[in-house]
Amino acid sequence: MCGRFCCAQNPKEVADKLQKDKYCDEDITVDCEDYIPRYNVAPTSNILVFYEKESKKKLQTMNWGYLPSWAKKLPLTKPINARQDTIEKSANYFSSSKNSQRCVIVAEGFFEWKKLNSGKKQPYYIKRKDGKLMAFAGLYDISQLTDKSYTCVIITTNAQKSFSIIHDRMPVILDEKSVLSWVDSSKPWTATISQLMRPFEGELEFYQVSDAVGSTKNDSPRLITSIDSQKSSISHFLKRSDPKEEAVTKRKGVVRSIKNIAKGFSDVQIKVREATSNDPWGPSGTIMNEIAQLTFNE
Repeated sequence: MCGRFCCAQNPKEVADKLQKDKYCDEDITVDCEDYIPRYNVAPTSNILVFYEKESKKKLQTMNWGYLPSWAKKLPLTKPINARQDTIEKSANYFSSSKNSQRCVIVAEGFFEWKKLNSGKKQPYYIKRKDGKLMAFAGLYDISQLTDKSYTCVIITTNAQKSFSIIHDRMPVILDEKSVLSWVDSSKPWTATISQLMRPFEGELEFYQVSDAVGSTKNDSPRLITSIDSQKSSISHFLKRSDPKEEAVTKRKGVVRSIKNIAKGFSDVQIKVREATSNDPWGPSGTIMNEIAQLTFNE
């Protein structure tokens, strides 16, 4: 499943990256005034969705939680995920969107919780190893029952082999060659379209992250930073100095002080010689006045 993901870039950056990452080679109309970039995107949020309408590619915000157009009243809960095998059935809750309302939910990465033997769940952050955006296959629909009429759902499938150690399911992550076929509203649902809903074949990078991601109130780059990196930074900050290094530093400081003192005495000797060159004793107080005016440079 997919119940939390990261999309902290602004809509213009995302549209540009969709083109840079070769998901789309056409102009993209951006309509995302109510979008708030977040590292911790949760259900019911307004999220960035890429889709096609009237042959034009659009990036628009939609509410994460699917509400079908045929619904007569608001349900208690709105699904955020739809299983691949459910979508493939001839008649299902999402049937009204299969033919012409397929979309892509854009993310930088997503979170999943691995159940440990102790019963505790450890959160992981997952992203593409090549650094490209993630394109989750989804469906959308338009309802007049809510202020946010556009709503969407993320499709899930079986986990790829490397990811299965964390969870047995994952979002359908479309590759660059599949996105335009998936969102093509002129293509009705066929076996060819259905085959796009498969486990991701590219390389994924995933690592443990802080439990703080569990609270939707938390939202910062630290949520997608590996625990190991955070521990390393803290350890470096708290690292005690090596006694040998401290001794060397102190020894260097002492040597430097001695050199400065020696230089000072040398300057004194020069001043004394200059002041007594004509008269060994000089005018009364001459030598003392010269010495009093000396400053030792550190």
